[in-house]
Amino acid sequence: MRRSERHRIKENAFATAIAGLGRQAQDRSRTLGVIVAVVLGSGLVYGGYGWWSDRAESRAGVLLSDALTLADAPVVPPPQTSTTDTREQGSEESRELETLPGGGEFSQPPGSYPSVEERLSAALPRLMEAADAYPASQAGITARYRAAAALAGLGRHAEAADQYQQVIELDELGVHGRMAILGLAAAQLSQGDYDNAIALLEQSVTSTTETDLPIDGVLMQLGRAYRSAGRTGDARTTYQRVVEEFPSSLYSPNAERELQALGIEG
Repeated sequence: MRRSERHRIKENAFATAIAGLGRQAQDRSRTLGVIVAVVLGSGLVYGGYGWWSDRAESRAGVLLSDALTLADAPVVPPPQTSTTDTREQGSEESRELETLPGGGEFSQPPGSYPSVEERLSAALPRLMEAADAYPASQAGITARYRAAAALAGLGRHAEAADQYQQVIELDELGVHGRMAILGLAAAQLSQGDYDNAIALLEQSVTSTTETDLPIDGVLMQLGRAYRSAGRTGDARTTYQRVVEEFPSSLYSPNAERELQALGIEG
């Protein structure tokens, strides 16, 4: 083979190798570009979700704060009025006039309510607004729990039970979800639904741990449920558990009084 031909073959092989390296570099560049695009896209999605989540939580917090301003407002009942008897000149007809002590007129302090019922009625729509606007947020769950308590306070026990149930489903392992179990049981008892209330409380007693509901509190609620259902033997046994197992509990004196009442009733 001639020297010129060998030289040409070497040049072609070298060119082919260079071209191959170029193609590999281009392929790697494309791959790197795709990876970068995916990472950037994921970052944008995650960042966008985080921004939206933070914004939603912030807005839910504002709604909850506004609602709690009403729910926790002071209650200032009007002072008791005094009644005076007056007679019109030339007439035997008597009139009763209500006046405040000292003859002044009562003015409701700004931001207060004359009764708990009026305060609950004013706060309930705002609590439900926060709960329904952001139901899965912690602020929304708190608002729903407080709304359920407000409904119970207003005697609307069926509606309260529905809201408590939603809190349990939304926050099953959270503080409000666990506390809602007691609220739901109380609402069921108020409606005479003793069987479901007892079943719910019995399950709570057996599944309760140190991080869950206080067992002594659940037992007290269960004892009342048994007594309301006419199961005095079960009620007596349950109250006795509170006295024996939780002697230093705040519920222990109440349990002793319940036992005394059951003893009197026979």
